[in-house]
Amino acid sequence: MARDRSDLLLREPNLYKAFLILAAPIFGANFMRAFNELVDTYFIGQTANSVAAQAGVSIAWPLINIFTSFQAGFAVAGVAVVSQLLGGDRREQARENAGLLTGVALIFGVVLNVLLYFLAPAVLAAMGAQGDVLACSVSYVRVRSFELLFTFLFTAFQAIRQAQGDTVTPVLLSLGAVGLNIVLTAVFVKGMNLGVFGAGLATTIGNVAICPLCVYLLFSRRQALYIELKYLRLRREPLAALTAIATPAAASQALSSLGFLVLQAAILSYGDHIVAAFSVGNKVSNILLMPMLALGTVLAAYVGQNIGAGSGQRARQAYKVSRNVGLVLAIAGSLALFPFRGALAAGLSNDAATQAACVEYLFWVLLTQPLMSLFQNYLGVFNGSGRTKFSFLMSTMRLWGVRLPLILFFKTCTDVGPAGVWYAMVISNFVIVLLGMFLLRRVEFTPFAGLSAQTAEQAE
Repeated sequence: MARDRSDLLLREPNLYKAFLILAAPIFGANFMRAFNELVDTYFIGQTANSVAAQAGVSIAWPLINIFTSFQAGFAVAGVAVVSQLLGGDRREQARENAGLLTGVALIFGVVLNVLLYFLAPAVLAAMGAQGDVLACSVSYVRVRSFELLFTFLFTAFQAIRQAQGDTVTPVLLSLGAVGLNIVLTAVFVKGMNLGVFGAGLATTIGNVAICPLCVYLLFSRRQALYIELKYLRLRREPLAALTAIATPAAASQALSSLGFLVLQAAILSYGDHIVAAFSVGNKVSNILLMPMLALGTVLAAYVGQNIGAGSGQRARQAYKVSRNVGLVLAIAGSLALFPFRGALAAGLSNDAATQAACVEYLFWVLLTQPLMSLFQNYLGVFNGSGRTKFSFLMSTMRLWGVRLPLILFFKTCTDVGPAGVWYAMVISNFVIVLLGMFLLRRVEFTPFAGLSAQTAEQAE
């Protein structure tokens, strides 16, 4: 029978040790995903029409992320609610919420698959994509739309496991998906010359392949926290509690993705090679972002379980540990990659103009990695405590309140050109960390109020 890791979350005295044990598997999986994106970028970057292909994939991502924001929102809610219930030793309610999370994922996965497939051409054209860039982006989005049901299901499974402190099982499944994806990308893109469609198809097949095992583990009675079919139904009080947390998180993800969609449209106005450079640079910076994402994920479970157990002070200390580890990793990683910016750009694109712009972009994006580390840790605290409104405020202000207005200012009032985009990103990351410092003081590290309604309903 699989056990949860509540001992590490609630009782391990050495928080640095506990964080590293729990975060290491997630970091490994996140690193493999980032490496997989680099592999995709490499193969696409060697095709005959590499600039249009990389630009097409780059502008496709924000649209895909808008649709996946729903799964991200309910995953955040799932970790917060299930972890607090487990921390308070309310296992039956935790099972009910886990089942509800799974049921919601299935519904959203089907509906959003259909919407994304049919809306893709019109939305991407409205962004300003034309010709080969439009054709590549539509092809990529449409094939990726068919994975939504399966990624929604996996995200629910991952949230349920992480709420228990089980960071290993989702990682093993993710590694299987990524490994299959890498092999198929080489076959489809290089071997069969399917271009961006082949890259998208490889990713979709990899994500679909792991879902049967997810379903088995969700319903297996040998697991520490399993669900039953009766828990998939939508019950009012648990759904209200999940929705109260999920809505700000989902809206935050959706608005951020919409902001990046607008950002991509602004970058596209500088030329296809700038969009391609932005895409390549982000794939490199994502390698450094992965440890911060892992720490933020563990921090959310840490905060949730300890709040549920009435250990608010331990939850506060967990934030400090996660912050310290994240800053060290971000600074060390940025210094390690900085001298190799030119080599990385050259290896991931065969276009000279793209390479030059990418080197300049990497200078600024590597400079801001410590700020991104702080940003992810603030999100971990807010999501784990159920204060997702704070996460919404931070994510929304970073793009819509600071970055996009600055991009518009640099574009219309200065002659700095594409560099204005990079400057705006640096400034927005700095400003939003200041906002995070202010919001952190308003977190009370007490249980989410919506859980008491569930307790009352169950008692009736």
